[in-house]
Amino acid sequence: MTGISVFMVIGVATFTLLHGCDDTTAVSVEDDVKTLKDKVAALEFQVRQLLGGNLMQARRSCSDWFRDGFVTSGNYLIDPDGLRGVSDFLVWCDMTLVPPIAVVHHNKENRTLVTGFEGKGAYIYEVAYASSSQHIRALMARSGPCHQQLKYECRGAIIETSLNGSGTYSYWIANGQKVTSYWPGGNAQLGGCACYQTKSCAGGKKCNCDMNDLVWREDSGLVTDKDVLPITGLRIGDTGDAGEKAYPTLGPLMCEN
Repeated sequence: MTGISVFMVIGVATFTLLHGCDDTTAVSVEDDVKTLKDKVAALEFQVRQLLGGNLMQARRSCSDWFRDGFVTSGNYLIDPDGLRGVSDFLVWCDMTLVPPIAVVHHNKENRTLVTGFEGKGAYIYEVAYASSSQHIRALMARSGPCHQQLKYECRGAIIETSLNGSGTYSYWIANGQKVTSYWPGGNAQLGGCACYQTKSCAGGKKCNCDMNDLVWREDSGLVTDKDVLPITGLRIGDTGDAGEKAYPTLGPLMCEN
């Protein structure tokens, strides 16, 4: 049924049936409603048959689902690149925003305590997503802006970004590649953390955590460059001495879709 929404067909049929009722008849309202529902159900079945028996077939995006009348947030089957690309897969669509947001969850979204790992990158924090890397790349290619947030709370746990990674204690893995030159929220050219872009880091450092004192501090921010999304891991160090701790919290990948 090319070019015609299933719900448009059903809507037109419903309108016709409603206005076809004779108001002068003595048929009860309940009988009218039952008759209408039976006729719409029959029409819906015929439409499903025309669509291969699956009214819930995949759409290209969350926005396509929304346009077809699915306005409740939930898991929806999408196929971003069509029949010649990746297979259909489920993604959470947040329908409360315009445009809708596709959310790809992973297994490390809870705040995680890291302590007892002193060496550079000693703590290995691996991230597994609900969708494969191929599905995620296809989703991002079909989407508008994407982002992912990392919140990093530290107490005596230095980050120390560097171009060659020689002095870096904590860094992140971007789409499988090691990134030591800047922290999420920072700038790839300037280096450092989000606070370094506004020259507001504690003690004039490149990151608040680089104060390396026993005061709770935070370096958090968004990654918006699709070329380095999603974040697939963290490597955290300098949490081995007394009182040293870190709490990373990595949010899901989110795309306007």
